Amino acid sequence: MKQFVCRIAAMLMFVLAGLFAYAQNEPVAKKQVAVYVTESDVEDAIKKIVQSKIISTLTHSSQYRVLERNSEFLKQIENDMDYGTSGKVKDSQIAAIGLGLGAQFVLVVDITEFVSELYIAARLVNTTSGEITSTSEELITDPSSAKLMSAAEKVGNGVIGQGGSSASRQGNNGYSSSANVETFTVNGVTFEMVKVDGGTFSMGSYAGNSNEQPVHSETVGTFYIGKTEVTQKLWAAVMGTNPSKFRGENLPVEMVSWFDCQEFVDRLSRITGRIFRLPTEAEWEYAARGGNKSRNYTYSGSNDLYRVAWYTENSGRMTHPVGQKLDNELGIYDMSGNVWEWCSDNYSDNYSSPSNSSCRVLRGGSWYYAPACCRVAGRDYNSPGNRFDSSGLRLAL
Repeated sequence: MKQFVCRIAAMLMFVLAGLFAYAQNEPVAKKQVAVYVTESDVEDAIKKIVQSKIISTLTHSSQYRVLERNSEFLKQIENDMDYGTSGKVKDSQIAAIGLGLGAQFVLVVDITEFVSELYIAARLVNTTSGEITSTSEELITDPSSAKLMSAAEKVGNGVIGQGGSSASRQGNNGYSSSANVETFTVNGVTFEMVKVDGGTFSMGSYAGNSNEQPVHSETVGTFYIGKTEVTQKLWAAVMGTNPSKFRGENLPVEMVSWFDCQEFVDRLSRITGRIFRLPTEAEWEYAARGGNKSRNYTYSGSNDLYRVAWYTENSGRMTHPVGQKLDNELGIYDMSGNVWEWCSDNYSDNYSSPSNSSCRVLRGGSWYYAPACCRVAGRDYNSPGNRFDSSGLRLAL
């Protein structure tokens, strides 16, 4: 009897070992991806090189396989374009078409020419949720075939998580220290506040609009400001809702009024026991300029807007996850572009006259706006009760 039991046990072990070996050798099903290069004025030859290389990169990955009917996918997108408005098709439409053809993801590629540079960016969109799961980008000055293929390969690898430029860029401007960052966790969501040492700076610009004048000396004390714009996951953790048009946990919250932001900072303050608020306009500009580490850039962190901001030329008409672009001298992200940021101040037509309006100041430009609006000195305003898909906030403490 004992021998029979041992024989049965041995047979079971043999069968289990065989099943394990089969499972180990069974190829993992690849996720189906459709690839779409958005409309732009870039030459078709350049687009074809980039698209071909990115598709090749996906094909050779262990995770993804390009949809067999990609040409059909492209044709349906072309038919679905809204030529009466932008001539482009929204990510939500692209995702819906991809889902209908059996794709689990759509890789949307933007190729933009800017003076002597070429900018390639890609975002991987989940066709079921519509959320962006990853992004990647490359900026090249030599658009030769070899350089194009190399950049396209980096973008492809980056967006599917095999290296490239989609990794965090913390500290690229040389100023990021844990001693200058305070970390908070609220209902499981962690966010960071960067210390900004006080100082005196020249606020405004004679190169911009009249509301940026006169250039004058401003002094601010030491304060903390959000390392990133407030994300949707932080807003939801505090408020229990997500009002945003563009959905994604790490996207900046938008469709929030100035009054909504006041309720948010009040609730956050009660939860943490710290007095959170919106930054003053002077604090915002000082931080955007890099504080006492400033290198006098036109935009926050660079004179090259592509490196630091999502705006009209590279955003694909939508917001992007915070912290994907280059940070500024203080290790702060997205103070140019992505979403406008509410400040605490009432708006005035210039710096020499007192406010005569109930409107509140907005700073930084957004995904929808031109470079001029993304300058560190640029100003805008709106009624405190209005909500837009291009307006969000950044915390101060």
